[in-house]
Amino acid sequence: MEKPAKNGPASDNKSFERLGRAVSLVAQVEQTLRDAIADDRFPSGKLPPEVELAEQLGVGRETVRLAAEVLQREGLLFKIRRRGTFTKSSQVPGEIKSIKTKLFGYLQADFKEINGQEELANQTISGLIMHGALSEAGKLGFRLEAHHSSHTGLREAVQNLNENKRLMGLIIVSYSEDKMLRRLTARNLHTVLVDEDTKVPHVHTVRDDSFEGARQAVLHLAGIGHKRIAYAHWSKDDINRWRPMGYHRGMQDAGLRRLQKWEFLTELTVEGAHNLVDKFLGMSQRPTALYCFNNTLANLAIQEFKRRKIKVPNQVSVMGAGGEEVPNLTCHQVDWNLMGRTAVQILIRALADRERHETEHHLFPHSMRLGKTTASPTKRDK
Repeated sequence: MEKPAKNGPASDNKSFERLGRAVSLVAQVEQTLRDAIADDRFPSGKLPPEVELAEQLGVGRETVRLAAEVLQREGLLFKIRRRGTFTKSSQVPGEIKSIKTKLFGYLQADFKEINGQEELANQTISGLIMHGALSEAGKLGFRLEAHHSSHTGLREAVQNLNENKRLMGLIIVSYSEDKMLRRLTARNLHTVLVDEDTKVPHVHTVRDDSFEGARQAVLHLAGIGHKRIAYAHWSKDDINRWRPMGYHRGMQDAGLRRLQKWEFLTELTVEGAHNLVDKFLGMSQRPTALYCFNNTLANLAIQEFKRRKIKVPNQVSVMGAGGEEVPNLTCHQVDWNLMGRTAVQILIRALADRERHETEHHLFPHSMRLGKTTASPTKRDK
């Protein structure tokens, strides 16, 4: 009697072919947009509104938004608030041959803790933003004159840069003072504010969408079963006001009770994490999850929990909110490098069309990164 073939029934001697994994709808739309950009099917450089694209492609608006965010992180698309979404090819409209001195100023505000320890997360973020700005400026034939200043000495530093008549534009990172910005616009110096926001007319802004990132973080924790979610914010509570607002909205959208005692202000130091965990563990019905201002604080809190023999995520889930790279940390993250590149591109566009160029406001989306520091709470803790 003939034995059947090892790879299938006796009647078929062909080996079994592995089925390919189904491509998600978001990936399909992403590829469609990628092909359309490559084929220059958006000659004006501007994409149709999301609603119109969704109707053309026969998908939901959310699918188009998610696909566009992927291309935005890759730098193929960029979004300008209240104006729409544009392709990379429209970012730099030709060479600016009329400009003799191609020099931009770059000023980074440095924040130091009271005890003198420099805030590590700001170092990481500012480094990525600056690297992006330097590489983009160099690629386009511009030089970047970079300076650092303490936040208390920033006004003087800006004044010194403002006196440099060769500057064609200025990028200011992590600091905003309306009076100072108005002086810059009065001199007609194109200015981009990065990692901050302002209502001063004619000042461009580039920042991350901390509000939506925080909201999604809370919804993720709620989605895996957490009902008591605490939030630890930097003690400099005037920095990044959007993140606690996003936390509040996330709790509301998840239908969860929010208690003021579940919100902590802390320094981004080892001592700050020690005090934070002290308060957290000292609560009577303590939360089952802790969402932190950034990845640095989340990492410090995790190390402190470990020193107290508290297992993460078995006994408490910890989540970060961007900044330095921490292995295995569940967090949301944004492309800081691309934010720096975008700041330079804005200045180039403003110089290329001085008369008609409108003020640009860019909001960069966060993407969720699932690690090993969050899990569903135990039945006893629910």
